Amino acid sequence: MNKPPRIGITTLSTARDYFDRLVRNYWWAVTWAGGQPVMVTPEAALLAPDEQLAQWDGLLLSGGGDVHPRYYGQPINGSDPNDIQIERDNLELPLARAALAADMPILAICRGMQVLNIAAGGALLQHIDGHRSPTDRANYHNVNVCAGTLLAGVLGQTGPLSTNTYHHQAVTLDTLANGFRPSGLTVESPTLVEAMESETARWAVAVQWHPERFYELDPRHQRLFSQFIAAATNDKQ
Repeated sequence: MNKPPRIGITTLSTARDYFDRLVRNYWWAVTWAGGQPVMVTPEAALLAPDEQLAQWDGLLLSGGGDVHPRYYGQPINGSDPNDIQIERDNLELPLARAALAADMPILAICRGMQVLNIAAGGALLQHIDGHRSPTDRANYHNVNVCAGTLLAGVLGQTGPLSTNTYHHQAVTLDTLANGFRPSGLTVESPTLVEAMESETARWAVAVQWHPERFYELDPRHQRLFSQFIAAATNDKQ
């Protein structure tokens, strides 16, 4: 029997309370889709990115705090100084660049999408109002899934898609990295990029929402994980 593809999931800590709050849903979504999740913490940065990637078949850049704007040549102007995660920046930006160079399958979620865009040479809008959910519930808004994109094929639809929203920073059309195209735009503010994908990689997809938080309820979001794992499986063969 073939072994399941190993998926590196970036995270800040392996502590049980941190796992339960912030990693569990990624872990189970990858497992459900047939992958073998592996937690990747900042300590892994002691190894060169290529050495890290050699241990996995796919990379999942997960959600979290802000990326320091110095990595895209800006001063702090809307980023939350108390929510910047330098340890993860130092881990994830080199990993994302190496994974793109190696054409490794990538699924990037929320902060992960922002990391991927910065790693590829893009930037961020450091603050937007109205997109961060309160702590006791999730807010939702519609994303327009762009026709002719890989994401549209994965989800099986174009047009408005209801998504949860937990972010206060964003990729915009004018900060989108070269080599990527928008595959989802905020319906109310179509300059805000809610999903993007590589124009050259075999499978590098990023979404600003959190599909791992409702993949069990919606087959469209299940397909994000199942097709990511399928791409990693093909890469393994």
